[in-house]
Amino acid sequence: MHKAIYLSLGAPHLEYPGVEAALRAEGVEARMVHIDAFDALDLEDVDLVNLRMCRWYHKDPTFQQRVENVHRRLQQARRGPVPMANPLPLVIDALDKGRYLRKLGQDGIELIPTRWIDKGTAFNLSHLMEEQGWTDVVVKPTISSGSWNTIRVSRRGPSLDEHHFVLEGDAFVREGDLAALAQTHDLIVQPFLPSVLEFGELSFVFLGGRLSHTVRKTVGAGGWWAHERLGGCNFRWTPSPQDEAWAVRVNDALERRYGPLWFARVDGIHTGDGRIQLLECELAIPRLLLQEGQAFGTYARVIAEGIRRVKALGETRAVPGVPAVAVPAVAGAAVA
Repeated sequence: MHKAIYLSLGAPHLEYPGVEAALRAEGVEARMVHIDAFDALDLEDVDLVNLRMCRWYHKDPTFQQRVENVHRRLQQARRGPVPMANPLPLVIDALDKGRYLRKLGQDGIELIPTRWIDKGTAFNLSHLMEEQGWTDVVVKPTISSGSWNTIRVSRRGPSLDEHHFVLEGDAFVREGDLAALAQTHDLIVQPFLPSVLEFGELSFVFLGGRLSHTVRKTVGAGGWWAHERLGGCNFRWTPSPQDEAWAVRVNDALERRYGPLWFARVDGIHTGDGRIQLLECELAIPRLLLQEGQAFGTYARVIAEGIRRVKALGETRAVPGVPAVAVPAVAGAAVA
């Protein structure tokens, strides 16, 4: 039986029990370990360490340093380096949208238009919106998860919830709070794309370097976030050939830059003319929507075959990231 350790911060993704059961069926024993206990963990029979259950990492300002310490100890394991999913350079970049999104933009991937606000910068959101010609924007820290400190600001219309603000003339009632946040965090400002209200977002999940499943995430009635926690719905979706090809290009760009990946989630939103732009990628601690995609088995096979390939080659440096795994073609009836 192979062994995979899933590190957590005490609040893992709800899909973990399904992951554990699917891995057991593939001959992999999964064990959850709090990251605080990692230094005392015996690595003698550990075949893989996964950070994917470390939700709420953004609340720990030392998390990147802790990840680097985990990697260092894995590299120094007595019986040889223990692989980590995904590779460390990608994980470090993936913790901060300001790192990996900028690099993907440099690699030719079309992002939602973005203004990057560096930490410590004095800025006025109302003036920025006027300067850019934006009437509806979303603001969030580059290091964030679970929509932490994410707000929407509109020039007109009713406020939809406590995280959605409407400008009063040229004034923004939380301008001071936002300016204070900018002193401690890098921020992203992007135009709000109205297609999210009508269609939602698309999440393309890649396992073993190949597209496993696509999930459409819709907005709940009266809301503006495509998230089931806020009343939205998630369901498996058959993407158009154009949208699928776009997602494959994004994943290919990631693998060209970082090497093969064990898993990746690519989230996109359609523009008014039907193109799709990159919202974000979930590459270090993603929920992979395995239940919606009916993909627990595929995920487990990718992990199990990756471990077997690493062991067969005898040295992790020969396997930059991920095994070559036959992932079933994207299936499932399209939902109109």
